[in-house]
Amino acid sequence: MNAIDQQLKQLAQDAQQHPPRSKQRQQALAKLLGAIQQSGKLTRPYPEQFHGFYEDIYDEAKQRLFCYICERIDDYNPSFEVLQWINFMLKHRFFREASRSMMPTLHKGVDAKRVKRLTLDDLEKNNPADIDPQLTPSLLQEIIHYLETDPEGLFNQTYTSNQPAANFQFLALKLLSGYSWKEISEELGIKISTLSSFYQRCLAKFSPKLREYLSS
Repeated sequence: MNAIDQQLKQLAQDAQQHPPRSKQRQQALAKLLGAIQQSGKLTRPYPEQFHGFYEDIYDEAKQRLFCYICERIDDYNPSFEVLQWINFMLKHRFFREASRSMMPTLHKGVDAKRVKRLTLDDLEKNNPADIDPQLTPSLLQEIIHYLETDPEGLFNQTYTSNQPAANFQFLALKLLSGYSWKEISEELGIKISTLSSFYQRCLAKFSPKLREYLSS
């Protein structure tokens, strides 16, 4: 165990020894969070994505992580290194949560010179939380608006497995909100392979309409 890991583990265990909301615990947590910041070892998930907005999302993710640490320090298991524990949560939970919640609102500050047209390839991402680096929030909102309004009713009426709920509109909006195929599969009770194949067929079927809308 290196010096940083040892220091963080000791600070975390010190915080656990004091009653919740006590002054002593708050002081110990402040030292822990300060040491985490100073360590320079916090992971930076998906560094090539969300250009122009990454730092805002990352800062929000860190705030969520630090709040979680303060509220749930008793959940820390000393058999793991503190950095293992928090970096796993930062990457797999809080960064994804922050990107989902912030992407729909960040579009107001988009620089028009940096805008790239959204292509069908962007919709084909298995997990659009891992979105194209050049895809700006305003363009994400553009395609989401088109899917939601569904002016001809085609997206909502095209479904698979005799389940109206498993329609193209639902799948596309779920994927663009950052949900994984596994999560969607569990929600609908339909195999991932079935949903993915249906989704790809729909993209091919609706590509002329999508291209027309995106180029207008």
